[in-house]
Order: sequence, then structure tokens, then C-alpha cells
Amino acid sequence: MLPTFDRVILEWLNQYVHQSALLDTCLDFLSYNNLLKGVIFTVVLWWTWFKCGDTPSGNACRSIVIGVLAGCFVGMAATRMLTHAFPERPRPLHNTEMQLEPVHPQLLADSADNSSFPSDHATIFFALATGMLFLSRPIGIASLLYVVFFICVPRLYLGLHYPTDLVAGGIIGVATAVAANLPAVRQRYWLPIVQWHYKHPSPFYVGFFLMSYQLDELFAGVRQLMHFVANLI
Repeated sequence: MLPTFDRVILEWLNQYVHQSALLDTCLDFLSYNNLLKGVIFTVVLWWTWFKCGDTPSGNACRSIVIGVLAGCFVGMAATRMLTHAFPERPRPLHNTEMQLEPVHPQLLADSADNSSFPSDHATIFFALATGMLFLSRPIGIASLLYVVFFICVPRLYLGLHYPTDLVAGGIIGVATAVAANLPAVRQRYWLPIVQWHYKHPSPFYVGFFLMSYQLDELFAGVRQLMHFVANLI
């Protein structure tokens, strides 16, 4: 039984589908263009890393950057496990309880991949935005607003997620980001990595680049690997 909260919001948004070709095109573009999603946050993290500097306060700043990435990764892993633990939930476009109009026919095929609950998009980006709050309050607030209006709203408009998918994913993302940036966690786990990178910059930056690349791709490779392993178990 579909919650009324989900039905009301999705049906209200869906009434605007095909009312404006520009709106349909823009929201579809926002939902699938990684340059306007993960890459923006990656640029901020790399910029912040080098802006922090090689000072004790800079090392503390850099430990937050590592904590942000760690929070995203842990949140994504938790979401993947929950996706397999809960019964499969078809995406709104494929839910027979509703008759949502797709923005374009190809969207039906593109969205038939896996269960929609909880949203890994919401998990990753709310983890990022929450982590940004530890680096800069203005940037963090701007990031949260960006995630709501440029990440989550397009997913709802296209019928790719229910509101409860996004709420659940957002809660996971916020929780893992906060946990990864607790002062004790940063001091014990992330600060030693910062210190280690001075002695071994080559392997560190290779790992930092690979993590950034996966973030740009929304951990698509990691998610596929986890999905493959989960099906084998």
C-alpha cells in the first residue's frame, strides 16, 4: 500500500509533465548529468584540500575532507545493504498503483534497474552537503539547498523515487556524515591519514583521485560490484 505522502507529492508533480518542454528537458538533464552533480562537490573538496595548507590547523581541515569522503562511502554502502535487505520496491514509474506519465519513453527502460528504497542519490549528496557544513557553514547551507532542488526534485519529477526514498536516504547520509566527522573519529582515523600522505604522497593522491572519480560517477562501479557480490551470497 503506497503511503498517501508519496502519492500526493508524486501525482502533484506529475501533472506538470509535458506542460513545458523546457522544464521536462532541464529536469531530465539535471538528473542524469554527473558534471552538475558529483563533479561540483569534487571540485570543492580538492580546492579545500589545497587551501587548507600544510599547517596543524590545515591538517585538521584536511581530516574533515577525508571524513566527508568516508561518510559518503559508508552511507552508500549502508544504503546498498538496506536495498537488498528490504523487499524490492518498484520505482514510481513502474508502480501499478499509480499511472505516472514518463517524461520520455526511454525513461521507463532506464529506470527498471533495481529497488528504489532507499535512495542512494539522497544518501550520497546529503552526506556531501552535511560534510560541507563542517568545512564552511555558508557552503554547507548552499550545498543542502542545491541537493534539495537540483538533485532530489528532479528525481521526484521524473518518477524515479518516492519522497520516502529520499527522506530515508537523506537520513542515512546525514547520519554517516556526522558520525564520520565527530572530533574523536577525525583525530583517531583521518588525521593519521593526513600525516601519512606527507610521507607517501604518490599512493595517497592516487587513492584520493580514485575516490574522487568514483564520487563523480556516484560510486557506480562500487555499487555494481556490491550488487554483484550480494547476488552471489
